[in-house]
Amino acid sequence: MATVYDYIAENNPQQAKQLCESFGYTITNPRQMSGNLKVLINNEGEHALKSLMDLHPDKEILIDYFGTKNKKEGCGCGCKSKATPTPSYAPLEAYLNASGRQESDAKTLATNTNTIIFASALVLAVAIIFKNDK
Repeated sequence: MATVYDYIAENNPQQAKQLCESFGYTITNPRQMSGNLKVLINNEGEHALKSLMDLHPDKEILIDYFGTKNKKEGCGCGCKSKATPTPSYAPLEAYLNASGRQESDAKTLATNTNTIIFASALVLAVAIIFKNDK
């Protein structure tokens, strides 16, 4: 399965190289541009991600689809309310969280582990209290 890094590296290799170099990285293997882009985003964060999305070959289509949308006549429920705009997203904000996940896998695992530890401690505490009562 191709990633957005693969897609951009394949369709805009020169701009991808220039992006990496603009952040101070030296490209030693242009054939691994997808990996270079991934390292760039992992190290530099959201600012680099927004710059990378400017290089996306289908950026205009994505902005048209995910950009600002306004409802023209009411909310569609039959009421007589005035037009209410749907949430407005900056064009590049539509690219963030593309996987649809709300939490990272590591955070989910940590939360589940903490819950299990707490529940186990609670069961153990209840067992000790009932044992001491007898």
